[in-house]
Amino acid sequence: MYLGVLLKRIWYSPVLARTAEDGIRLSQGKTFALILLDGDVQESELKTAITLLKTDPSLGKLPLVVFMNNDNPGKNNSLITQGCSAVLTKPLDLAMVYAMLARLSGQPRTTPRIPVKMRVAVKLRVGIMEDAAEKELTSVNISEGGLYLRTLSPLPEGTLVHVKFTLPLDTEPIELHAEVIRTLPLDTHFEEDPGMGLRFIGIGEDSLLKIRNFVQWEMTGDLEWKSDI
Repeated sequence: MYLGVLLKRIWYSPVLARTAEDGIRLSQGKTFALILLDGDVQESELKTAITLLKTDPSLGKLPLVVFMNNDNPGKNNSLITQGCSAVLTKPLDLAMVYAMLARLSGQPRTTPRIPVKMRVAVKLRVGIMEDAAEKELTSVNISEGGLYLRTLSPLPEGTLVHVKFTLPLDTEPIELHAEVIRTLPLDTHFEEDPGMGLRFIGIGEDSLLKIRNFVQWEMTGDLEWKSDI
């Protein structure tokens, strides 16, 4: 149930099944992107579940990820041999889980993002020198890989900028270089905020960890997250 809530928060639509047979029944008439399986059961039960899932006509070709309580290279390799796409060890790291699931399900984004409203100072970069002009824009969301800013006049894709912002409840500003990789002018999309997506360039370890902790806390801080999940 915890994992189901988390998956929904990172933009998936999870369907919970108690057993492999239940999962096969629920898959009738639905299209799934991947299968997640709790591997902390009797070995014979786990092997039976994997066999059922991999031989089912509607689910057999989907990526199958198994979560285990202990990191056992021998057992992990055995599970891969049985047809599993990946084995992840508990406690689950949100960034690692997201990256793995995104890769297996064909999602372009590899780090989880959260909605956040904060002021961001944006300054153009010209070569290695920064332009003196600076604008303050409002963010829509952030991830450890970048952020999305609301603006009616997005910069062209490929533009290099310097950004400075302070995360909510923090006091120390973060300064980074970034590249515009996505633009949404007002006259092309009505379901999303007009603006531009930035990808951080050469982010330092301290800034990366600060943003990652902020994202993970915003996603799991109210869940009383347990170390064995």
